[in-house]
Parts: sequence; C-alpha cells; structure tokens
Amino acid sequence: MYAVKTAVFMAIFNLAVYAGGIIPFNGSDSDIYYNFHRELYLRGQIETISSIYSPSVDGVSDDIGSGYRYLLTPLHNLESRYLAENNNLALDINLMPHSVITNEDENAYMALAPYLNYGFSDRLTMAVAYRVDGALVDDHRYQGKKWDNFAGYADLAVISYRTQKLRLDIGRRQSCWGAASGGNSLMLSSSAMPMDGVFFDYFFGKHLSFHSITAYLSPLPQNSPYSDIGQTDNRYFSAHALRISPLSWWEIVLKESVIYGGIGRRLEPGYIIPAIWYHAEQLNDKVDDNTFFGFETIIRSPNRYAAFLEILLDDIQIENETEADNEPTEIGIIIGADLFDWPIAKGALEFQYTRVNNYTYNQIKPRNVYINQNYPIGHPLGPDHESYEISYTYHATKEFTAILKGSLTNNGEGALGDPWTEPWLDNPEYSEKFPSGIVERRLEGKISIHYVKNDWLRGKLSADLADIKNNENYSAVNETDWGINIQIMVHLPKLSWRFSDD
Repeated sequence: MYAVKTAVFMAIFNLAVYAGGIIPFNGSDSDIYYNFHRELYLRGQIETISSIYSPSVDGVSDDIGSGYRYLLTPLHNLESRYLAENNNLALDINLMPHSVITNEDENAYMALAPYLNYGFSDRLTMAVAYRVDGALVDDHRYQGKKWDNFAGYADLAVISYRTQKLRLDIGRRQSCWGAASGGNSLMLSSSAMPMDGVFFDYFFGKHLSFHSITAYLSPLPQNSPYSDIGQTDNRYFSAHALRISPLSWWEIVLKESVIYGGIGRRLEPGYIIPAIWYHAEQLNDKVDDNTFFGFETIIRSPNRYAAFLEILLDDIQIENETEADNEPTEIGIIIGADLFDWPIAKGALEFQYTRVNNYTYNQIKPRNVYINQNYPIGHPLGPDHESYEISYTYHATKEFTAILKGSLTNNGEGALGDPWTEPWLDNPEYSEKFPSGIVERRLEGKISIHYVKNDWLRGKLSADLADIKNNENYSAVNETDWGINIQIMVHLPKLSWRFSDD
C-alpha cells in the first residue's frame, strides 16, 4: 500500500557518496551554494574542479573537517532541499520576495522555485525544477511568455544515474565549466540558459576525468515561404573536456565545443561521439560550423592561495595568404588569484581580470552565434570587453557572510549577435583598438550580506554604486547609478509521499 508522510530533514552526513540530488545553477535560491562550493574547492578541500562542473549533494564530503563549519553548515542546510530519498516523491517550494530600489524607480516582485524529485534507488533519481521569477518580466533577453508580473521556465528536468565513477544526466539542465568568479567562465557559464540533451561525466580516478555534453539549442526562425509551417534553422551544441591532475595541487582542463545546424540538419555522429576532435571533423566535412577550444589550469595551496587561468580560442589566423587572413584574433582570457585567511581567518581576497576580444562568440552565419534562447552560452558580457575585479569575502559566522567587491569594466561597441561584418577584406592594414569604438567605462562598488539561518530561512541585502562614462557607448553620456536589493528566501515545509509495499 502507499504510505504518505511529511518529509523530515535528513542529515546529509548519512548519505552514500553517490546519493542523488541535482542542483540548479543560476537561481537566487542556489547561487550561494555555488559560491560556497567553489570556495571549498579553491581552498583545496574538494579534490577536483569536476565537482563544480556538476554540483550535487554528493559533491561535499563531511570528512573535510570541523574547521570549515562556517561553509559546511550552510551547504548542508541548502543540500537538504535537493536530496532524493529512495521510493520517495518530494516536493518543496522556495518563496522569494524581492524589493529593489534604484536611482530610477522602486520595484517589488515575487519569485518561486518549486523543486520535485524522486529516488528510484541510491543511483537512479529524477528531478524537476521551475523558475518563476518576476525579474524576468523586465529582462530584455527573455523571450518566453509573460503573465502580468510573472514569467518562468523549466530550469531542470533530468533523469540521473550516478555511481562513484559515472554521472549520466538525460534531460534539461545547466552546466558551468570553469573556476571563474560567479560562474562567469568563457566556454560554459552558469548564467547560460539550460540545455536539453545528454550530460556525461566519468571519473577514472582523482587524477583524471572526462566530461561531455550533447544538446539541442533554441532554433533560429527563417523568413521563407515555409515559415508559416515552422521552418527553422535547427541548432545543436556539443562540448567535451578532459581534466588531468598531475599533482594534488595542480589541475589542467582541455575543452572544446561546437555549435552547428541548419534547415533540416540533425544531430551528427561526428559531434555526438565525445572522443572525436570537433574542429578536425569540421575541416574534413568542409562545413562552416563554429568551434571553440578552451584551456584552463588551476593551482591550489590548501588554505593559503589559489590561482587560475582560462583561455578560450574562437578563431586565430595562422596563415597570411589572403585578405580573409587579416581577420582579428578572437580570443578570451580570465586570470584570477585568491589569498585565503588574510588578513584574518575565514576571509578570502580575490583578484580577477577578464578580456574577450571583439568578434569572439559571433560568426557569419547567425545560427552559429554562441547563444541559446537569446542568452550568452559563454561569458555573460559577451565580446569586446575587459574587466578588473577585486573582492573580499568574510564569513563572520556560519549564518552571516559579507562580500565587498569593486570592479572596472570597459565595454566596446561590439556585442553578441551583431550582424557579421568583414572590414579587413577591404583594408589589408586593418586593425582596431580594444575595446572598439566608443568605450563605456563602468566603475562599480558593491557590498552584499548573506544570511543562512537554517534549511528554511535565508536572506540577502546588497547595495551597489556605479559611475558610468559613455553609457551604452554614447559619447559624453555619463551617469551615476545606485541600487539596493533585499531578498528573503523562505523554504516551505517539504511534502513527500513514500511509495512502498510495507
């Protein structure tokens, strides 16, 4: 018979290493999880960067030690929401009222984050999460349906099979491949929209792992006589990464991704098989797809310092035989460093520099632009920008965390999805400054305080001030912007239904 019961908080300490639970990335209810998880990794308390690639409740072991309770306690409280128990269907909802005050207006809105999961066994689970968020209504990138002051979409919908070595997710989810602050990596960032596909991670051991994604992207409608029957450019995405850890304190990640598609084009085996080199496949097939190569390296001295470097190579001209070879180098780079417990314990000082050249992520064929559902797949600021960031994170207690951040961002006129132009074809001596055109310069300071009481109550208070020169790349248009954001997150009591023969 079916037994129905209200779920009781189950301590994460008793989980097997491969117990189920998938965590969405970019919601305001889960971003703090990614930040704490990342800090533990950079501090050397989590073995591999692979745990950041696919955050889940099995990603943080309680063996780390009591000295990190200020990080572990909030993490375990948050993880309780995503735990999938065997033969148990669980539903919980986060209510998140927001109040935003800026120099232009005041706005209050509600966000909901319902999460449903079921544990078929210790290894096989199902999870579905929705994001219903009033902030999407005013987001110019969002293209979905809007109802009065609400908009939303399915953020997560996967069947997951997990062992100590294998993670296989089939369905919809997000990915973040990189150690950059805020999940703003170059190849796959946490701010990207979720993809529908197959996500595969295999751990040969703590020194070697392999990761791959094969997914569908949002199609590109075509203006044609057949548009009334829904003819579109189909679009697909594949990516793979090989992580090598020669030493316990050093990791190297080699990555590659490709966007391809066209009218009537389907998923292709050459891009589905993870072991195939995508760029070579493109050259041999003589098709104009958009391939990217990535390199990342991280060094860590436990609780002393960490440094990371990520490079994304979109296009670089090796030959110099035709006018087309004058195309500027399309590359992105992130350099970062962290200093821990300085000048006081439980503090972390971080520096980060980001640069993405103009034309990076773009391509002559609109279907190959590095975008999904009108959101960037890579760095959220897109091409033609550079930024300098310095931040200090201090965990005052296991409930309170304060983050102070300053940044200088230079945005050129190039933008993701701009019509493709080739001015170098008409001028063999073509060159352009970086960033290009009229540069918007944004000097910003921000302070935020996070509060995690337990598994049902959290809060966030943030305030920022920005001095902007040449706003939106208009010469001599200067502004001073400020804002205050108050968020409260209430995790309603979890409802669960146990299905068993007992």
